Amino acid sequence: MYEDDKAIIDAGYKPQLRRSVGFFSSFAISFSYMSVLTGIVANYGFTLGKAGGFGVWSWWLVVLGHGLTALVFAEMAGRTPLAGCAYNWNNRLAGPFIGWFTGWMTLFAYTVGVAAVTVTIIPLLQSILGYTIDAALGRYLAVALVLLQAIINIYGVRAAALTNLVAVSAEIFSMVVFGLLLLVVILVKGHPNIELLTAVPSEPKPYLPGFLMSVLLGAWTMLGFEGAVDISEETINVKRVAPRGIISAVLVCGVIGFLFLAALTLGITDLPATKASDNPLSLIASHYLGGTLTRILLVFVLISVWACSLVNMTGASRVLFAMSRDKRFFASKWFQKISNHYVPNIAVWFVAFCASGFVLLADTATALYSAGAILFILVYFVTVVSFAVNGKKLPPTSSFSLGFWHWPVVFLAALWLAIEIGILTIPSEFLSGTIATGGVLLVGLVLYLTTGRKHS
Repeated sequence: MYEDDKAIIDAGYKPQLRRSVGFFSSFAISFSYMSVLTGIVANYGFTLGKAGGFGVWSWWLVVLGHGLTALVFAEMAGRTPLAGCAYNWNNRLAGPFIGWFTGWMTLFAYTVGVAAVTVTIIPLLQSILGYTIDAALGRYLAVALVLLQAIINIYGVRAAALTNLVAVSAEIFSMVVFGLLLLVVILVKGHPNIELLTAVPSEPKPYLPGFLMSVLLGAWTMLGFEGAVDISEETINVKRVAPRGIISAVLVCGVIGFLFLAALTLGITDLPATKASDNPLSLIASHYLGGTLTRILLVFVLISVWACSLVNMTGASRVLFAMSRDKRFFASKWFQKISNHYVPNIAVWFVAFCASGFVLLADTATALYSAGAILFILVYFVTVVSFAVNGKKLPPTSSFSLGFWHWPVVFLAALWLAIEIGILTIPSEFLSGTIATGGVLLVGLVLYLTTGRKHS
């Protein structure tokens, strides 16, 4: 354990969290943050509306761009494996101001992610149960789910990791089994709409802007792969496990995710009706598999959505803990406290309280949900640039290294992230999210000036 804790001691901290997470749990946490099924439920309809079935090919742009970013993060994970990784890396690479802001953006994105993901559980429940849940009741039910996630988290990272591992196993199983089943039924009984995947639609004109906006599907999904590092102070053999967890999660998510998307797209029989549907996945699946099998699939989707929200709370509490032990956040002496279960339990409850507030705001919080994705990508961009400029400030790696490919990977990752930020902020369709992101940054500036810089 000494080798695992050496990075913590060298950084000037006392090891406080219990190491109980192995490779599969580390992989599952990164995979669950990305959660393909959650991303499809949230944004597949948007992609069809903007770019038709051909728009799913934009998935590979994000897989490549975020894959390169994940490689950069994997090397940093092998050099400085600390909780609240983006905050700690930037604090050392670019100074306390940039470090604090990346910590703030990550904390906010994780917390709003808890709310954004949890509220998608309610329509899934409605589809599974077959009746409408009153809007007010739905919000209170979502708050109850957030509080249940907090309870699981305060019983230790192992409890959260095991719960998540079961959920991720169920998600991968369901995507493979139902994806193959759907494809077989389409080929045997249906007429696969191959043109949707192979032909560029005649509308809209010009097509490129719509295709680029369809990047939202992959960008919203392929986020959080660094989650394996955010719990690195609770991971065994961390310098080897965390980099492997990050890279393998991105690869599995990218490949399985696209195959499932392709199967769905081939099954579209009425594109306008599918675009107009609140849940295209359910519409397509029920057409070929019938009501019972579709409900079973939706149960698996619900489990994956639940797990995604659960690990968002884990990540947010670790970032808040990391900032608080440096006394860089208000009420730091409370948020850095560790319970008998080796968990920053007050930090967990604070995250749950804030997420519950976002849930109760529901309709007015939609722009904040969009801002969460932009904030994550901003954090990635700043971190990659900081590593490019001052990477020598981190200790040498004893595990994963980019070696000869360091500069090509770092440059291309930064280039893609800059392009991606432009795609998700410039179009008028994303204006509310862009404004909300600006608001979050402004609030962060106020917090930094009042509390964050006191111990810089």
